[in-house]
Amino acid sequence: MNPKRKQAITLLDEAAKSVNDVKVKTNVRSLGELTEAFINTPDKAERRKIAADYKKQHTELQNFIDANPELVNAEVERALLAAALGGEYTEEEVRVDARGRRTIKRKVKKVAPNPSAALSYLQNKDKENWSPNPKADPELEDTSEIEEELYGKK
Repeated sequence: MNPKRKQAITLLDEAAKSVNDVKVKTNVRSLGELTEAFINTPDKAERRKIAADYKKQHTELQNFIDANPELVNAEVERALLAAALGGEYTEEEVRVDARGRRTIKRKVKKVAPNPSAALSYLQNKDKENWSPNPKADPELEDTSEIEEELYGKK
């Protein structure tokens, strides 16, 4: 495993464990709960407040992210590329019956490629060929020789 990724996971784990010691207005204790709070909160100001409170609570995580922006960018790029290409993933459903027996049901699900993600990826990685606003200099051909032959010298 990538050492920076391992360090990030360790920091996330420590941050989640240390949450019980600190009281925060939003009561968001994990990144999963932070995600749920973002999804369920339509107000942008409230979202900013939730994020700010989470950052205050997990300063070591924020310091790590600030010190390693390339790690965050690499993870986002990986996720964008995965969405662009589509693929398969396995979903597991765990059931426990009355006798205490545990059964695991696995389903392989297919995800279609996302053209918007592909376009976004290409526009950011190959700006020269995929820019939405190409900035090409017009190439003007020198026609002075042809004009001299047609119209004569001036």
